[in-house]
Amino acid sequence: MAVRGVGAILRGAFDAVFRPHRFVEFQTDSYGASRLGVIRQLGSLLAVYFVNLIAYAIPLTLAGIGIQSTQSAPSNFGNLVSAYGIDPTASWRVLSAFVQNSLYISIATLITLVTFHAGVLIVRDSQGIVQSMHTVVYTTSAYLVATFSAVWYLTNQAGVSGARELVRNLQAAFVYAIIDAVGAGLELPAGRPESLGVNTLSTEGEWILAILVITLLYYLFSLYLGARINHRATRSNAAIAVVAVALSPLVYVTGSILAYTFGFA
Repeated sequence: MAVRGVGAILRGAFDAVFRPHRFVEFQTDSYGASRLGVIRQLGSLLAVYFVNLIAYAIPLTLAGIGIQSTQSAPSNFGNLVSAYGIDPTASWRVLSAFVQNSLYISIATLITLVTFHAGVLIVRDSQGIVQSMHTVVYTTSAYLVATFSAVWYLTNQAGVSGARELVRNLQAAFVYAIIDAVGAGLELPAGRPESLGVNTLSTEGEWILAILVITLLYYLFSLYLGARINHRATRSNAAIAVVAVALSPLVYVTGSILAYTFGFA
């Protein structure tokens, strides 16, 4: 049984890298023929997602990512765990970091699901929410998790400070482009970047940036394949669904700027 499980993991990893069309493929003719089948498939997808979520968040938390050394435990939590001989402060910091690390990828997954399914609905190619969930669960469990892992590495490793600065400057330039477009006149705490800082990249930083770009491209391409295979969309309609996902950061940042400008935030 264990050998079979390891084989499935290795086969899934191979498909994710070399056969992404097989990785995101959902056998619509075999599943979802009845309401019970749909419910079972949804349950299976949620189980796959949560297992992958835990496998992603636990190593990050154990590595100390997201743990705040100044954070103290609430009294109710402290009283509860102290009765079992557990250090309330340490356990609360670990629990909070685990929730935070899980929350980031969960929000990204939800945004991907909403925008992807909205995209296939707009082009009238939707074969159902289960097909979209299958595509998004497998896509985020592999490619988006890899992207987030690369970002965490950039955030916490000393040898990639140049790459970290480049990514931050690109993010700031993106936000300022929207600020200027809507005429909001806002300023970020770090100010407007004077340059991107490409000349400060280390070899290690270049490798991490390359991995980041590759995983993002895999992420978008797998969504395209999911629209094509699972929703039977045409090439142009599948591209529209992917554009809907890719535009979500633009919509989010623009909405946040407008909300802050007009006093809603």
